[in-house]
Amino acid sequence: MKNNELNLPLIEKATHLLQKGDQEQALDICKKILNKDPESFEANHIAGIVSLQKGFFEVALDFFDKALVEGGTHAVVWSNRSLALSGLKRFDEAMSSVNKSLKLDPNFADAFYNKAVIFIKLDCINEAIDNLNKFINQKPNHALAIFLKADLLRKLEKNDLAIDALKEALRIKPNYLEAMFNLGQLLSDSERYEESILYFDKLIELNPKIPEVFSNKGVTLERMGKFQDAKKYFEEALKLQPDHKLTIQNYGIVFEKLGQLENAITQHNKLISMDKSDAVAYFNRACCYERLQKLDQAIEDYSRSIELDPNKTDAQWNRSLTLLCKGDYEKGWFEYEKRLRLGQAKNFYLPSSYDQFKWNGDKELILGKRLMVRAEQGLGDTIQFCRYVKQLSQLGAIVILRVQKPLMNILRCLEGVSELSNEEGSYPEFDYYCNLMSLPFLLRTSIHSIPNEIPYLKADVDKVKVWADRLGPKVNKRVGLVWSGGFRPDRPDLWLLNRRRNIELIQLFGLKTEGIEFHSLQKGELPEAELVVQHLQNWDGPKIINHAYQLTDFTETAALIENLDLLISVDTSTPHLAGALGKPVWLMNRFDTCWRWFLHRSDSPWYPTFRIFRQKSYDDWIPVIEEVKTALDEFAKT
Repeated sequence: MKNNELNLPLIEKATHLLQKGDQEQALDICKKILNKDPESFEANHIAGIVSLQKGFFEVALDFFDKALVEGGTHAVVWSNRSLALSGLKRFDEAMSSVNKSLKLDPNFADAFYNKAVIFIKLDCINEAIDNLNKFINQKPNHALAIFLKADLLRKLEKNDLAIDALKEALRIKPNYLEAMFNLGQLLSDSERYEESILYFDKLIELNPKIPEVFSNKGVTLERMGKFQDAKKYFEEALKLQPDHKLTIQNYGIVFEKLGQLENAITQHNKLISMDKSDAVAYFNRACCYERLQKLDQAIEDYSRSIELDPNKTDAQWNRSLTLLCKGDYEKGWFEYEKRLRLGQAKNFYLPSSYDQFKWNGDKELILGKRLMVRAEQGLGDTIQFCRYVKQLSQLGAIVILRVQKPLMNILRCLEGVSELSNEEGSYPEFDYYCNLMSLPFLLRTSIHSIPNEIPYLKADVDKVKVWADRLGPKVNKRVGLVWSGGFRPDRPDLWLLNRRRNIELIQLFGLKTEGIEFHSLQKGELPEAELVVQHLQNWDGPKIINHAYQLTDFTETAALIENLDLLISVDTSTPHLAGALGKPVWLMNRFDTCWRWFLHRSDSPWYPTFRIFRQKSYDDWIPVIEEVKTALDEFAKT
C-alpha cells in the first residue's frame, strides 16, 4: 500500500502523458515504477496500453497479465487484454477475455467496442454491428464507432443505412475527412451523383492534395456521362500522384469512352509497363484493340488477362465475341457459353439448381421430350436465333419457346414451336431446357451450316392487306428507315454502344432521292421526336412518312415491311425482323461491328437478303451515307 501511495504522483503523470499522446515518456515513467514495484497494477496497465498502441502485442499482453495479478476484477484490463490477443490473432482467447470484462461490468461500453473489433477481424459483420450499436447507445457522439458501423453496413450492401450513418458521423465531426470521402464514394456507388459531387468538392476545399478525391470525383463524373470533365479530374489526380494505378486505369477508360482509343491504349501500356501481372490492364487494352478491329491483338490481350486471372469471365466472354467476329465459330461458340458466368448472369439465367434439366446437346435426350428454349438478351437476338427451333423440332423435341412479351404475336407462326410462353409468366412444364443463344454451340454451327432458309417468319396476311390499303396506290419505290436502336434503361453498359450504332436523323438529309418514298419504322421517344422537330423546322431532306403511332407491335411492323421494297436501318431489332421475313435490308453498320456481321463482309450468311454498309473509320457516318445514297440512285432506276 505504501508503494501505491508513493507511486501515485508518477502514475498520474504517466496517465496525463498518455492522454496527450506522449507514449515514450509515459512508458519511461512506468518502467521506473516497475523497477521498484514490479507488481504495480497501474504501471503494468499503462505500460500495456502504450505497448498496445505501438503494436507490440506480446509485450502488451505480458503487461496486462501482470496487471491482472493485482487487478483481476478490473473490467478495463480484461477488455484491453482482448485487443492484445486479437492483435496476435488469438481470437478465441481474445473473445474469452472481453467476455470476462463484460461479466465483471455488463455495461462497460469500451468492451462492446473491443468485442466489435474482434468480430470485424473474424469477418462476423452482423455481430460486429450489434456490439457497435451497444457501444453507440452509451456513447452516441463517438464518430469513429459510427464510421466503422457505416463501413460494415456498406459491406452488407445496406447502402442507405451506411449513408445515414456517415452523415451522422459528419454531424458530430463536420470535417471528418475519411467519413466525407467514404460518403462521397458510397453516394456515387448508389447513383446519387450530384450529392456525391458535393462531398468531393468539400473535401477538395478542405484538402486539395488528396489524389484519391480527384480520382473518385472523376469516376463519378464518368458515371454521369461527363467524360471530358472526368478526364480533367483524372489529370489533376495524376499531377498529385503520377504513378497512381487506379487513376491511370480510369484515365484510360475515360479516353476509350471519349472514342480516343489510341490515347486509351497509351494509358493501358503505362500500367502494363508498371505491372506486367495486371490482368485488368490487359483486358482494358484488349477492349480498345477490339473496337479498333485489331482482333488478333485483342485476342492476345484477352488471353493474357485470362492467363493472369483464370476467373476473369468478362475477358473470356469478350474473347468469344472476338473469335466469332473473326469467323472462328468452333472456339467462339464454345467460349460464348462463358456469358452464363458473368456477374450480371444471375439476373437473366436459371440458377444452378436447374442444371440437372439443362440440355447438353445430346439429340437422343430430347426425342419426344418437352424442351423449353429460353430467349435471352435483346429482341433482335431472339428473332435471329429462333430459327433454330425448327431443327429442334426435326430432332423430335416438343419445343416450348419462352420469349419476351413484345415478340409473342410475331413468333406464333414460327415453324417447330409446339408452345409459346411469355417470359413474364410462370414457367411451363418441361423435361429439359436450354438458352436460345446456346443453340449454335449445342448444334455445332459453323459459318457454312448456319440455318438461313428464309423467310422463317411470316406477316399476318390480313394486316398486310390493311397496310396496303393504308399506303394507297404505289407510285414510287417504298423504303423503310430506322436510324436509332432501342434504349434499354436497365443496361447502362450498352448506352455508349447505342450512341455508336445510332445516327442522328439530320445526317440522313442527303438520302433524298427521286423515285424513292421513305417510311419511318422508327420507335422510341427521342428519335420519334427528332422526326417531328425536323419537319417543324422546314426539313428539306427526304420526305419521311411517320408510322410510329400505328406500329403497336411486331406484327404491325412486319405487315408494313411486307409492303416495302427495302429497309435501310442501323443495327437494331427491325432489320432482323425484315431479314427473317426475307425482305431486302441495307444495314448501316458501325466501325466496331457486332460480331454477327463479321469484319470485312458486305453480305451476311445469317440473312441472304442483307447488304452491309460499314463505317471505314471510327465514328464516321458520312462515307456510309454517301455509299447508301449512290446505291439508292441505282435502286431507284431498277
